Amino acid sequence: MSELLYNKSKAVEELNKVEGFYPLELARVISNEGQEEQRYLDVKYRKLWFRLVNPTGKIISRIVHFTENMAVVEARIYLDKCDQENNYIANSFSQKFRTTDTQFGDKFLEMAETAAIGRALADAGYGLQFADVGEGNDPMQVDAGIPVNQGTSMQAAMPAQNPAPAMQQTPNQPAGAMPAFQTQAMPGQQMMEQFYQEAQANGNTISRATGSGQMTNPVMSSASGGVAPTMQQIPHQQQMPSKPQSLAPNMPVEELVKWMSYEQAIQVAITGKGKFSGKTMGQVAMESPSSLQWFAEQYHGQNHFIPAAARVILAKA
Repeated sequence: MSELLYNKSKAVEELNKVEGFYPLELARVISNEGQEEQRYLDVKYRKLWFRLVNPTGKIISRIVHFTENMAVVEARIYLDKCDQENNYIANSFSQKFRTTDTQFGDKFLEMAETAAIGRALADAGYGLQFADVGEGNDPMQVDAGIPVNQGTSMQAAMPAQNPAPAMQQTPNQPAGAMPAFQTQAMPGQQMMEQFYQEAQANGNTISRATGSGQMTNPVMSSASGGVAPTMQQIPHQQQMPSKPQSLAPNMPVEELVKWMSYEQAIQVAITGKGKFSGKTMGQVAMESPSSLQWFAEQYHGQNHFIPAAARVILAKA
């Protein structure tokens, strides 16, 4: 387990320190196969910590958006119960989706509120001290970097790395901005066939227990509300006369969106070596909803299941 900055920096240790209360002792260790162990301070202990420091403080949460399948909640942290509405010291938003989980799938509103409060408390200094192991690195750079050596390019200073397809940055993208969706020219049939063969060889096609390496029965049921239009008009392509017998990752994204159901979308696995590698799009929707927009608009990898699934989930919300 990585050494905590909390243990290395006296200044970090002193942040919101309460004599006789040791929050690190309450942090539980999370172990995931193939990943380094992480400490996590539950939201209930962050609330307790906040109350010990600010007994007259208040935590306010409000529903920003709510549907039968999705909720967005904002939480705000105030040092005193008499503070005006906009005099909060930290705030955060959280988005959660309904899932098929029998225990928590229907409690997406409560989970969104808890997540928003936990993140807001962390920003206020109640849990931020442990973020170096509790959370991964930012998936995208949000501002200008610091030059390693004056006059030396970052490429020369940093070791070469191959970015995961799911986290490639669009050229000339402004720092911290999410540019509008841009249509892409589809590769030729020969290249598409090559992509599909590679996907089959790597096991990247998905199936409903058919073992065929392809997605079958792709029709969206009427109960799911259908597929919402894509974010902007996509250039017209030759329409398929009827639904395809199966879906493949080399098909145009707009065709996949047309035929992929919500249930299939949340089961799409993310390939590559990025932050979300090995996770399903449903897990991404639960853990990092803002990343769905990135996958829907900025993903340029070969597996078209990924952006299609992101758009289907966003349309469902």
